[in-house]
Amino acid sequence: MGDRLRLVLAFGVALLLCAAASGCGGSSGESAASATYRIADVRASFYRAADSEPADHGYWVDPDYHSHTNYVPLGGIEACPLAQRANVEPGTPHVVEPSAGEPTGLFVVEADDPDDYRTPKITQGALVFATSAIAAAGMEKVTAAMAKCPPRYVIRGGPPPILGEYTLSTRPVELDGWKGVAQQLAHTFPQDDVYYEDMAHLVIRRDNVILYLDLVQQHVIGDRSDAVEKDEAVARTILKRLG
Repeated sequence: MGDRLRLVLAFGVALLLCAAASGCGGSSGESAASATYRIADVRASFYRAADSEPADHGYWVDPDYHSHTNYVPLGGIEACPLAQRANVEPGTPHVVEPSAGEPTGLFVVEADDPDDYRTPKITQGALVFATSAIAAAGMEKVTAAMAKCPPRYVIRGGPPPILGEYTLSTRPVELDGWKGVAQQLAHTFPQDDVYYEDMAHLVIRRDNVILYLDLVQQHVIGDRSDAVEKDEAVARTILKRLG
């Protein structure tokens, strides 16, 4: 057997061993076999009215949803909720628009009774990218922007439902291999000394998808906030379907 043939055979064996070990040359954070999600996959996985108890109303909304109080472009992800209306330092980020992300559109699940503010309202959406690398770059921008959010701000001008004081806390989160940021906001109203608005803003990424979920509910002042825990439970339902 010639030297050249021995070299070819050795190289072939090395490739087989590498493939059996689930990918050579890939990063430890994401395996070469990680799934690539499609728009249809993500839309089909969203939390639905049938997942809630009792089964609340659910519907798709158009790109101008929230445009009068808290405009977020269809291809954008909120960083510091409502910061564009607050008394914050100039340059405080409100929305990040990652490059080349294709939006799924927003799907909302809320109570059938429009006056029911105690039942959580869930708004969910995602950006789907061509590659994991492009999604990772977009997520870096989102994470950096969310890290700049002030811990407290006040909104004095705008529609009555958004007036008042907001306190915000941010922490990293990992759910079933998806990594990102969870924000908890407590919003007190100027004319209401009974209830406060308990809100969670969750942004997580895996492979070529950035998923974001907002959960809003009202609690009696003094009750413990649990919006983030509920938002994460909703996310786990979605992630289980995505696989």
